[in-house]
Amino acid sequence: MIRNLTKMIFGLVLTVCSVAAYAQTTVSGTIVDSEGEPLIGVNVLVQGTVLGTITDIDGKFTLTVQSQPPFNLVVSYVGYETQRIEVSASTTQIDVQLEESTLLGQEVVVSASRVEESSLKSPVSIERMDILDIQSAPSPDFYSGIKNLNGVDFSTQSLTFKSVNARGFGANGNTRFVQLIDGIDNQAPGLNFPVGNVVGISELDLESVELIPGAASALYGPNAIQGILLMNSKSPFDYQGLDFYSKVGVTHVDEEDHEMSPYTDIGLRYAKAIDNKWAFKINASWLRAQDFIGVDYRDQSGATVEGNLASNRQNNRTYDGINVYGDFLIDVGTVADIAIAGGNSDVQSIRSLLPNGANGAFSPTGYREVDYVDNTTESLKLGGALHYRLSDKIEALAQVNWGQGSSVYTANDRFILDNFSIWTGKLELRGDNFFVRGYTTQENAGDTYAANTIASLINQRRYLPVYFGAYTDFLTGGNTTGTNPDGTQYDANNYTALHAAARAVADAAQPGVDSETFQSDFNEFRELSIADGGAKFLDKSALWHYEGSYNFKNEIDFADVVVGANFRTYALNSEGTLFTLDENGDEVSFNEFGGYLQVSKNVIDNVKLQASVRYDKNENFDGQFSPRVSGVWEFLADQNLRASFQRGFRIPTTQDQYIDLDVVTRRLIGRNDILTENYNIERNTVYTTESVMAAQASGDVNDLVVAADAYKPFETEKVTTWEVGYKGLLMDGRLLIDAFYYNSTYQDFGAEIDVTQAVVTGDIQSVPSGYAVGSAGARHDDAELQTFVDGGGTGISLQRYGYDTNIDEDINSYGFGFGAEYTFLEGFNFGANASYNKLEDLDDVTARTYNVAFNTPEWRYNITFGNRKVTERIGFGLTYRWQDAFLWQSAIGSSIISDFATLDAQVTYRLPSINGRLKIGGSNILNERYTTSHGNPRMGALYYVQLNLDNILSNF
Repeated sequence: MIRNLTKMIFGLVLTVCSVAAYAQTTVSGTIVDSEGEPLIGVNVLVQGTVLGTITDIDGKFTLTVQSQPPFNLVVSYVGYETQRIEVSASTTQIDVQLEESTLLGQEVVVSASRVEESSLKSPVSIERMDILDIQSAPSPDFYSGIKNLNGVDFSTQSLTFKSVNARGFGANGNTRFVQLIDGIDNQAPGLNFPVGNVVGISELDLESVELIPGAASALYGPNAIQGILLMNSKSPFDYQGLDFYSKVGVTHVDEEDHEMSPYTDIGLRYAKAIDNKWAFKINASWLRAQDFIGVDYRDQSGATVEGNLASNRQNNRTYDGINVYGDFLIDVGTVADIAIAGGNSDVQSIRSLLPNGANGAFSPTGYREVDYVDNTTESLKLGGALHYRLSDKIEALAQVNWGQGSSVYTANDRFILDNFSIWTGKLELRGDNFFVRGYTTQENAGDTYAANTIASLINQRRYLPVYFGAYTDFLTGGNTTGTNPDGTQYDANNYTALHAAARAVADAAQPGVDSETFQSDFNEFRELSIADGGAKFLDKSALWHYEGSYNFKNEIDFADVVVGANFRTYALNSEGTLFTLDENGDEVSFNEFGGYLQVSKNVIDNVKLQASVRYDKNENFDGQFSPRVSGVWEFLADQNLRASFQRGFRIPTTQDQYIDLDVVTRRLIGRNDILTENYNIERNTVYTTESVMAAQASGDVNDLVVAADAYKPFETEKVTTWEVGYKGLLMDGRLLIDAFYYNSTYQDFGAEIDVTQAVVTGDIQSVPSGYAVGSAGARHDDAELQTFVDGGGTGISLQRYGYDTNIDEDINSYGFGFGAEYTFLEGFNFGANASYNKLEDLDDVTARTYNVAFNTPEWRYNITFGNRKVTERIGFGLTYRWQDAFLWQSAIGSSIISDFATLDAQVTYRLPSINGRLKIGGSNILNERYTTSHGNPRMGALYYVQLNLDNILSNF
């Protein structure tokens, strides 16, 4: 596939090179600021071409154009007003004075319509960060600063792994929100979630960030139904020189969870243009820190965490701490069946005295995350690009980015991403009205392991045999464990005494985290894949993507017309640890493709209408159309009303379709025919886990409910969204107001259900004798159903599954937001934004049955205050953020996340003699500890000092 793309690009290159050269025109000049000081690095671009250059240390530039005048030059510099200058036949020298920009809302955005337009006139809500925003933000890195944009939520799993969410349905690794870096999908190909900035873009190479909250499928394809984030890097033609930064800081300043630890982050970028035809850039950055740690010890063993606030290991033998691992639920009857299946005939004679269900239930004493997980986070990013201008109109480039890191990702387990890496390679040909590109993303999970799984395996090996042996000793008066020398014997119905005695013995024998036994087991299971009975997570999946877009602005006058198309292939490769295998014993590959058409037209003065439609097809699902219609009315100068209506959809992820993974508490299985057959879903009916728990509590088999959703077709998720908004300038351009309201309706909403099945102990792919049903979803007889009430039976265990399905009921959400930014005096800036998101009430059955996972606070707001130039050398910035408490639901658990507030601050001192900046700052400077979602770390303060040196070589 990449070979075909290369041939296509080379063909276009030869075509362009065969065109006769135009007459050349050379333009030169000097660009200064309002005080006459030369400006270095100003962009000078020939409008309608890819041709441009930058000014040198003296503010001078020279540009050779392969066309005759007249043409226009666009002169731009971050923080200054852009100027357009006509070059006539008599023009040879151009001197320009740039004025600092004092008006708000002048940014040009691309993501809203895939064409350049003023952010004031965007047809949908859009947020943007430019270089100056990034430089003046008090957050320790640009990615952390995204959470301060209006309507944005963060789920922070690590210092380097943060998931961006917007307008509800947040998640750790949100698969409803798409992130692109220079047009490259920033996702892990295996599980489809964006990887945040673990191995993303270097801060020095970042030019801008654009974020659209809400559905964007009409232009960006499936899965962008909650929004899209575009990160654009700097062109080596426009940003040249050697730049460097060094950041040092500290975390864990209160030493509550860990001793105070250093934070180190360094990076450099070098770019150079040669004869204004060739240009290249290289980037490198490295970060290392002691991450924050999960320390939530609330008990999640009951129906809700909040119902267990008084519960702990001392008063609940089935205690399951949120950040305590290896404390899985099991019962002595199941342990007995496993022993019997393993050949232990001695247990057979007392099997009837060993209870299943509630009387036999217990959980091993677990290990806390803080005690054995290495929470060191590290990130190394390397990148480079080579650009070549084939003509004034066309530019070719090759780009490679590679990143490796260690972090923590929270999904159905706390996954320790150790030496996790992703690399991307891209070839692209582009002009001012088209692009064609192809790229690949290659993932390697490295030495990643699952923290809960590894602790569970150690307890299965070391804890369960001792606990079970002690239980049977005190039941029979025996002394096989050597812990009952007096022959103490408890009545078989005295479950509390038997469990207490067994736990005391097992706790005393349990290996500590520093012991040789624990370390030996830990290393063994860490190196053994999940498929082979260990905890190592293997994933070397890849994706290949090809796309192109063309703007007919040079061919069509009556309207702006843009078309585009793409083709993508996923190649799953987890070496059998994550995904099911096909009939040939291989992991699957599958394709999807799509195309779009967009037409925009100014129908009357100050009214612009836009319509687009996109079609996408995944080989496993029916094709889907995603239309969008929008309009913008400038009813007064710089006063704009907007409205849009659009549909989008989400293709189930590779995990939804193909996962086959034991996560200790249950098994996650995808929705495909292979897995349905392997686990006998249609031959051996499954019941909702909620109803199984209710039946066990009541003792009534009539409380059992067949999980009917497991037997209906699996569809793509659709959303219909409409939005209205206002964006305008007041007070002579010093006050920017942005407000919006949206309403979204989801059909065939994708949600996970938890189901339970009776299986043969030790062989979950076998149907117990008498349990096969005549038709899919048929209810068992009462005799078989009694096994569910009893929590299992001789040779029969209950197996839980996580299974994806679609909700029949429409899911409705709505919300609104308001933002204001005001500049006053000499460069002072005050900003505030607030947003509200609400999931409409679900009916009782839907709420109980499905894990809808809205995962969004109703209210949140941000307040910013700062001045980039209080004096010629000093600037500062403050950001205060607050969000409401809310319910978080996910595969790893559910709980209420408390409301919290943070304050970030920074002071910058400029060092003009060395083109430098010294920034002293911190995030959460008041060290108010908080958690963003269930199972994630308790975040604290990070204080830092940062030195930036720009265009270093110009100083010598």
